[in-house]
Amino acid sequence: MQLSPYIFRGYDIRGIVDQEITDEVMYLIGRGFATFLTERRIRLCSVGRDNRQSSTSFSKAFIRGLNDGGIDTIDIGLSLSQIVYFSSYHFLSKACAMITASHNPKNFNGLKLGIGYSKTMSGTEIQELRQIIESGRFSIGYGRSLSQNIFLPYQKHLQQYFKLKKKWRVVVDTLNTSSGCFYPQIFRKAGCKVITLHERLDSHFPNGTDPTDTKVLTDLGKKVVREKADIGFAFDADGDRMAVVDENGKLHWMDIIVALFAIDILENIPGATIIYNNLCSKSVSETIHRLGGNPLMWKTGHSFIKAKIQETGAMLGGELSGHIFFMDNFFGHDDAAYACLRLLSFLEKHGETLSEATSSFESYLGSPEIKLGVADEIKFTLVEKQLRHDLSTSWPDAKINDLDGIRIDSEEMMAVVRASQNGPYITVRFEGRSEKLYNEVRDKLKRILTAYPEIDWQDSINGYALNNKNELS
Repeated sequence: MQLSPYIFRGYDIRGIVDQEITDEVMYLIGRGFATFLTERRIRLCSVGRDNRQSSTSFSKAFIRGLNDGGIDTIDIGLSLSQIVYFSSYHFLSKACAMITASHNPKNFNGLKLGIGYSKTMSGTEIQELRQIIESGRFSIGYGRSLSQNIFLPYQKHLQQYFKLKKKWRVVVDTLNTSSGCFYPQIFRKAGCKVITLHERLDSHFPNGTDPTDTKVLTDLGKKVVREKADIGFAFDADGDRMAVVDENGKLHWMDIIVALFAIDILENIPGATIIYNNLCSKSVSETIHRLGGNPLMWKTGHSFIKAKIQETGAMLGGELSGHIFFMDNFFGHDDAAYACLRLLSFLEKHGETLSEATSSFESYLGSPEIKLGVADEIKFTLVEKQLRHDLSTSWPDAKINDLDGIRIDSEEMMAVVRASQNGPYITVRFEGRSEKLYNEVRDKLKRILTAYPEIDWQDSINGYALNNKNELS
């Protein structure tokens, strides 16, 4: 069967339900993944899912494909991606899978595929899986299927890392997603007073799925202020990403939180390597340098960051999107529950509120992560050719980084445009050391981007930031 090539993305599988991904497609992916695992002598795979309308039937079809390919499965049911990653350690098997499209809209679904302890399939491995499926090179067998809920073992393991002294008053926005089944329990177990927002599961996702959307964070901030809470957290549909607002309801982009975590790491492990993606503020690398650490910029994407951590021995990885990876005393995969509790522990240790802890990082005005609709079949060419040319000629004296899309840096500003690996859009981010410079960069970027009719401005998240003054200033 010929599958849409666009569902095989850089670090997972995602597509539009009933168009690109169906029960039949999920069954074939299961058969292909069974072959991939069999050739590596892996015989057991755990499978979890989020609460999208299609996830239950897709999970059943995928498991059936695995079983028909000779792989035994453990269905852990409704879950979070990090619980699925934990299941590899719990069941002592390198294979795991999460049925999810993460922060993508409700009409998308897909898979995150684990092929090692805290290692997920990416790049050439995903293309190898695609070739197996398209060639029909399927293993054959009679795998068994069992069901087991492992949330309690996961929660017990998680809580052993933290002994919070303060009775934190926390607002938790789970956006009507699977996160609502787990995060309120996790924070209460840690001793927090929890106020929930959009806790009820609703597969129509009436409040969105992306915790980095400023509409989401503005609502969260208002709730924090109304409830006189200490902090607010928001999570995506599979729960592995976090976003945060402080006690005053102010949004803090996650790269600033990465800088805080860098301080936490470098206080105890001088000279540690810390990885961050190319959408992050210049403040991140400057902070790591100042504290004697080794900053390493890398490609956006949870699979790419995890692989680089394992390659370099980095103690921390972090992305603007809210994927955080700790290696000093954790597994090295993205677990937003661990990251949130780690942040509360850090603030307790320093006796600070989040607003106080972040006050030293306000040297740049930064935009949110902006997502603009561009068709999958043209987005990479648009960025790598036309937009790269436009940005490099518009800032001829800036340093150019082609690691992932194009990023330009000068001493006073930064701008980056890249093609998304997990959806039909491009991402844009920029910052300036002053409001005047921030506005100049914004206006120049807007002139460049509006020249291309291929960009769908109606299909955007945080697109307002290319029109308005930075809301965080």
